[in-house]
Amino acid sequence: MNKVVEIKNVFFGYDQNLVLENINLDIYEGDYLGIVGPNGSAKSTLLKLMLNILKPTQGKIEIFGQNIEKFRGWGKIGYVAQKANSFNTSFPATVEEVVGANLYSHIGLFRRMNKAHREQIHEALSVVGMEAYCKRLIGNLSGGQQQKVFIARALVSAPKVIFLDEPTVGIDLKSQGEFYELLERLNKEMGITIVMISHDIGMITEKVSRVACMGDKRLVTHHNCCNIPLSEVMTQFYGEQMKLLVHHHHR
Repeated sequence: MNKVVEIKNVFFGYDQNLVLENINLDIYEGDYLGIVGPNGSAKSTLLKLMLNILKPTQGKIEIFGQNIEKFRGWGKIGYVAQKANSFNTSFPATVEEVVGANLYSHIGLFRRMNKAHREQIHEALSVVGMEAYCKRLIGNLSGGQQQKVFIARALVSAPKVIFLDEPTVGIDLKSQGEFYELLERLNKEMGITIVMISHDIGMITEKVSRVACMGDKRLVTHHNCCNIPLSEVMTQFYGEQMKLLVHHHHR
């Protein structure tokens, strides 16, 4: 199976203060990887390293078999930030315009969209069930609807992998359930590799195929199956008081 991301012996620190030490991680095509860990365990830092927003102090990162510094195929990569930080929802932009903004790197900033571009936008919105809202202002949608639009924004460039940074923060339980169902469909039916940071340990460990546990500057990965004593691993990172609570979202 081909590797999407390969992280080898990576160290990273802020102002000489190391937050990641000797991190090794392989992400394969078709993976659904959940990244969990206590606050301050550098989960978002790791994601930014994989997106080349931050540079490792030491070690190597490859994307699709190529050194990240030389990688130019960023159209293969989708990214969904935390909803609260990802977009100024008071900006008077329609859903169609928000999704279409991710195409300007392909069509040029000052060129107008053609019919094919609009079809791409509507196809992405259709995948997430938001095509009927294309003319609505983004700020007039619910939190769950906005997050679906941001998924469509990532999808419009036909990515091979989507990175998500705590995407369910600030949205209600019903919308969270729909959101996880959407991610599962993107992964299983469309073959998109999903890498997601989440604070919802119970839900993410139920949904993903692999779990990366972060804490104390370390990272440990486990295949997510009934034979893995995941609660014991979590206790190493969260402490003895941690309890793994799995809850189900009902329709």
